[in-house]
Amino acid sequence: MPTTTTRGAAPLSLAFGALLLLALAALGAAGGWQRADAQDGNRAVALSVGDEHTCALLDSGEIECWGWNGNGQADAPAGRFSALSAGGWHSCGLRETGAIECWGWNVDGQTGTPAGRFSALSAGGAHTCGLHETGAVECWGYHYEGRTDAPAGHFSALSAGRYHTCGLREAGAVECWGRNDSGQADAPAGRFSALSAGAHHNCGLRETGTVACWGDNRFGRADAPAGRFSALSAGGNHACAVSVDGAVECWGDNRLDQTDAPTGRFSALSAGAVHSCGLHETGAVECWGSNDRGQTDVPAWLRQPALAAPATGSGGLLDRSAEAPRAGLAALGAALLSLLALALLRRGRRRS
Repeated sequence: MPTTTTRGAAPLSLAFGALLLLALAALGAAGGWQRADAQDGNRAVALSVGDEHTCALLDSGEIECWGWNGNGQADAPAGRFSALSAGGWHSCGLRETGAIECWGWNVDGQTGTPAGRFSALSAGGAHTCGLHETGAVECWGYHYEGRTDAPAGHFSALSAGRYHTCGLREAGAVECWGRNDSGQADAPAGRFSALSAGAHHNCGLRETGTVACWGDNRFGRADAPAGRFSALSAGGNHACAVSVDGAVECWGDNRLDQTDAPTGRFSALSAGAVHSCGLHETGAVECWGSNDRGQTDVPAWLRQPALAAPATGSGGLLDRSAEAPRAGLAALGAALLSLLALALLRRGRRRS
């Protein structure tokens, strides 16, 4: 059969190829050409460090965990959350509906969450506590020494330690319950704005910005530094705090480098059993201390988040409203270019 030559085929192919490239460029520029995985455009907005694992709450509302996963404590469920807490061998998250969902080790019922709407939560060694929207505290899991015997009344915050729990009253007073062999349940008087329960000690942030710690003081874990701070966290044998200028300062046991805080400006931090993690003001996550279970191996995309900060809405979650006009423009441009390419193709066939 003789070969048929079509006039205008080469120019038509070039035109179609150029239009296709233009369509792809338009989709990319308008934000419509993106991967669908959880990494794109996400950065951490909160951190929580457990015994040998770490979890981060992303601005999308999803939770990402890494480190030891022997009991499923790093297998965060899908969906959107507004808060999270990593405990000993389990983790918990607060759904946007106010329900608590936990995963990981459950031999003592620490992941068997009660019904109701909560505003905050905290996972301890083998127990968990939640703050109802009414201000009442409810705890569940390992009950030994009264660590789940939450007192009556209204609280504004709570923190579950390894063997005890502390709550912040609405008037600013701290009240603790559970094991008290080292005075960790003997909260000092005064008004506090935040608190954190560790293994055998606790630290609180006074309304003046100074830190006060109490309980077991081996390794100097209760020797809080002077100065004014904006956030704090008590770990196993150490504690860390963010100063008002954004620097992190840690104290206590440093045999595994868990108090060797990096430089830079931070907005939040969390101290675990033998490691610590901080959230840079840029959104980057950095961890230090023991890494025998990969608990400081921060995923690369969280160590170096996108340079452009995402827009945030209520609750620190990513506001997707600004993406709708760009996506619509991308779809319209792609449709117009497709119609133009089809018209050129038909014209070329008529000429052939």
